[in-house]
Amino acid sequence: MDLLIDADILACQFAYAYETTQSLNTNGDLDLDDAGWAISGFDSAVERMLIETGTENPVLCFTGRDNFRYSVLPTYKSNRRGKPKPILLDALIDHACEVWDCKTVNCLEADDVMGIMATEYPGRYVIATIDKDLKQIPGSHYNWRKERIKDIEPWEADYWFYFQVLTGDSTDGYAGCPGIGVCRARTVLKKGVAQDARRDTDKGVTNDVTNGGVTDPWARVVAAFESRGLSEEDALIQARVARILRADDYDFEERQPILWTPG
Repeated sequence: MDLLIDADILACQFAYAYETTQSLNTNGDLDLDDAGWAISGFDSAVERMLIETGTENPVLCFTGRDNFRYSVLPTYKSNRRGKPKPILLDALIDHACEVWDCKTVNCLEADDVMGIMATEYPGRYVIATIDKDLKQIPGSHYNWRKERIKDIEPWEADYWFYFQVLTGDSTDGYAGCPGIGVCRARTVLKKGVAQDARRDTDKGVTNDVTNGGVTDPWARVVAAFESRGLSEEDALIQARVARILRADDYDFEERQPILWTPG
């Protein structure tokens, strides 16, 4: 197996660690010699992940230009715009691209690149991240902060997608359904894709819409939005920005995302 690394986060961790030293030369430029410890630490972190996951080849995934989500929800990540990047970040990314196998796709975030690759070739990759968003992708996941591997089942990945549509993500700048927090979201989805989906999987049943009382989770999500005076279109906007792309959500020929549609 190979390792897909959320390199956006990893690079930022070491760039921000270096930021605390603010080591500039006399011209006010970045002193890369002084930053060597951060760059070496980045490389060591990649090598350590390979050992801890028992994988062979790392693929470092970075976010590309022109995020497609801006066209779906213009305020997406607006809280981050205009904020300066850590001074070492670009140098770290350049270094990574020289030393490691890196993957960047225009209009996609690193999460999407990882999600597409992991679902295009199930069982080939371990996903390395500390980002909860990637719980939407089934497969083996390695959390380098907790130093543990967990397998995400397809029903769990689907559950987390609908859960995030309801709760939103203030860090990424989308609100979800007004008034729906963690506990309420769990209640809304209780019979959608969690307990009933597990029970049906054990029985060998694969119908994910309705089967013996199992309710379509999207219908439950829409009902929650409508109870707040919103529409299915409002819910769909949230779903399309929340969705971490899988192979079925990407047009490989046109190199463009396929916006998520229920059913």
